[in-house]
Amino acid sequence: MKKIVRTICLMSLCVIILGLCGCGASQDNEILTRKTQSAEQDMKAFTHELEKYRNLSDAQIQEYINTIEAYKKNNQITEEKAKMNEDVIKEWHEIEGQLGEFKEFGEFEFDSAGKTYTATLNVKYANRDVHLVYVISKKDFEVTGANVEVVYTLGEKMSKAGLNTVTGIVIVFLMLVLMCVVIYAFNIINYIQAKYKKKKEETKIEITTLDGEETSSDTSEVDDKELIAVIAAAIAASTNQSTDDFVVRSIRRKS
Repeated sequence: MKKIVRTICLMSLCVIILGLCGCGASQDNEILTRKTQSAEQDMKAFTHELEKYRNLSDAQIQEYINTIEAYKKNNQITEEKAKMNEDVIKEWHEIEGQLGEFKEFGEFEFDSAGKTYTATLNVKYANRDVHLVYVISKKDFEVTGANVEVVYTLGEKMSKAGLNTVTGIVIVFLMLVLMCVVIYAFNIINYIQAKYKKKKEETKIEITTLDGEETSSDTSEVDDKELIAVIAAAIAASTNQSTDDFVVRSIRRKS
């Protein structure tokens, strides 16, 4: 009898614990559902807010960014939020020209990964669809990141991928051709340098030889003239004649 009572008590305790866990889990799910719905509403409101930035000039967009920077300096907004808003406004300014008019909101997805949630809202426009993406912290459910991106069709994605592939191949081919040209140019440069060096050496030798010959000839003529003058003076002194009365025609050297 005691064993039966003990068994019933244990089973009742387990049921109570499971019930409490179930209530806690159900309560958490309800909180997450409410927060998810709140995030969806915020994203829709932000989408309508982005419509204010349509057809603005670069200067006007910069004025909005400067306003956000002023809020950040006055501690009216955190640095993370300021950067997030600036990035989204810049992205929207780049793509809004190709979207067309707003039509309706599409599917809303809410995924969990690690320490964050990712909320994605599909927004339909006349020409293209856009994905507005929020990254939300699980700790305090604060938005830590946001971006807007154009949704491309499969054909456009394949075309873009093919274009990127062809561009990559062309760039690699051009780099290979450039490398071949550079390597070949080294051979031409070496050939030109060798030819120029050889020509310079030949010119130097030629000039040196001519200079030597000219110097030797000039020295010989000077020596002969001095010798003739000395001999003429000696003859004139020995014969008591003037150097104008005779001419020295040749000089023979004997070893």
